Amino acid sequence: MNLLIAASSFTFTVTPEPAHAPGAAGIQSAINVIAVYTLLACLAGFLLGGAVWAIGGRIGNDHTSVGGKIGMAVAVGVAFLVGGAAAILQFAYGLG
Repeated sequence: MNLLIAASSFTFTVTPEPAHAPGAAGIQSAINVIAVYTLLACLAGFLLGGAVWAIGGRIGNDHTSVGGKIGMAVAVGVAFLVGGAAAILQFAYGLG
């Protein structure tokens, strides 16, 4: 019984400190580079989606036009997730 009481009074804490993690600065730099390339890919996807939408609408191909619209929406969604990734993960971590 005393063991159970002693275990229930102990609390676990997690406090991430990137300054104390070896290699954290390099990993953060790599993450930033990945984010840049991802945003550039989103820009290319957005522009290509707009071009496909315009061409599909011009030639009367509704399937191609809708594909361009979807491509643009996906590019915007991915850019939103890249921009909000840190805030979303920090929010989720704060819930725990």
